[in-house]
Amino acid sequence: MKISLWLLVSLLCGLCLLSACGPMNEAPAAADELGTLHRGLVYVAIGASDSFGFGTADPYADNWPIDLAHKLGPSVHLVNLGIPGVHLHQALRLELPIALDVHPDIVTIWLAVNDLADQVPVTAYARDLDLLLTRLQAGDPRARIAIANVPDLTLLPHFRTFDQQWLRSQIQLYNTAIADNVRKHHLILVDLSQQRYNLARHPEYVSDDGLHPSDIGYVALADLFYQALR
Repeated sequence: MKISLWLLVSLLCGLCLLSACGPMNEAPAAADELGTLHRGLVYVAIGASDSFGFGTADPYADNWPIDLAHKLGPSVHLVNLGIPGVHLHQALRLELPIALDVHPDIVTIWLAVNDLADQVPVTAYARDLDLLLTRLQAGDPRARIAIANVPDLTLLPHFRTFDQQWLRSQIQLYNTAIADNVRKHHLILVDLSQQRYNLARHPEYVSDDGLHPSDIGYVALADLFYQALR
């Protein structure tokens, strides 16, 4: 399936008013706790297959951006731009323009694992991340941006065939590049290190495909993003 078709599917899934998707018993209290949120909040998720919802039986309904949107409040407009297989450089062309067009109040970014696994040089990744964030902040200077780093991929069955020493080195380099951009652009870092997203202690966070989060894993991710945004 071509990436442009994935983009279309993602947009049709994402452009919805979540208050119409079912009851959200805890949403009003969650919105009050955040304080800065308001009715009609626009939330954009920039990402890949993890944001799209791969690893669950129903990606359209079970993914961490939807779980996070439920926590943010009862009148949240979610635009989920997650495209399976996308690299950060491609997201500059396919996801960023749409994110800017909808003028989001909150943006989440989790877009690193594909680049790392496909051996995109960390210097190129860091340059593209800086460009994405610069354009995003120039277009929406008031948007709150939270970005996640790379968890310990050595604990995922999908990466068992990779050179483990190389993999650990790349995780460290990528996370350093993400941390540098967080400091430069004054963003919110969602740390998926073992302490915060402990895949060794919680193997149930990983779906049967050995790569993507499970339903429980997505809930845990949404909670980490929510706690960071608070």
